[in-house]
Amino acid sequence: MTAVGNLVGASRYALRNETEYLISRHQMQNTCISTNAVCEVQSFVTTFSSLSSFFWTSIIMVHIMMTLITQREWSTLRNRVIYHCVSWGVPLGITFLALSYDVLGEDFFTSTGPWCWIKGCLPNVFLWMTLTGKGWEILTYILTMTFYIIMKIHMWKKRLRFRDRSHHHLREEDELYIMIFFVIIILRAAGTIRFLYASVENINNSPGTFDLVLVHIQSFGDSAQAFANCILFCFRDTAVRQDLWNRVRGIGQPIRGDAPLLANTVN
Repeated sequence: MTAVGNLVGASRYALRNETEYLISRHQMQNTCISTNAVCEVQSFVTTFSSLSSFFWTSIIMVHIMMTLITQREWSTLRNRVIYHCVSWGVPLGITFLALSYDVLGEDFFTSTGPWCWIKGCLPNVFLWMTLTGKGWEILTYILTMTFYIIMKIHMWKKRLRFRDRSHHHLREEDELYIMIFFVIIILRAAGTIRFLYASVENINNSPGTFDLVLVHIQSFGDSAQAFANCILFCFRDTAVRQDLWNRVRGIGQPIRGDAPLLANTVN
């Protein structure tokens, strides 16, 4: 959803009338009066999907941490329902709140790539950006990094106590999941830097070379999280890869069912 939304926004930017765009940027306050429908819809979709990705990233880390520490599977129906309600419901509520206050729209590259987010003409634009994205993103950095440290300490203590890896470790493929925060930080760091930089600079100023370099990195990174996760956590996972291959061949059933997180656990 994020990648498609950003593609729509980038296409809209590429097909813009340059003269009208420059006039609108110069007279940014006018964008608070009227909003382009495509821009607003795209902003709604990407705001919702980005928030959902932050919630899902944190929940994945919580799920793995609790599975590792308690040494039992947490993939119960109750937990899955809670995960979905939180990861879809809270972002949807935040996005509808932004829509109801009519703050979604053209931001003229204010800490984003060539797509729409929060109207750049708003006096409290950075407050809304924090509420609808960057605040949750930075919180995700902190939470996932904290969970990573907790899990590494737990695994280290268990490793000192037991020589048998089955007492403390995840499946080899799932151990990659605890590195998930590296993916989101590396890919989205450029956007966070631009946001922090723009929050202390005059957003009406023309972007400098440093900002232009970062916006190109951000334009790739903000859309690449799902792609990177797919490569690292699906295609590199033997069980998932074999299941996908079986389904492509029409067999329809995985070789060993859903793979448990814990190496010494069976479904």
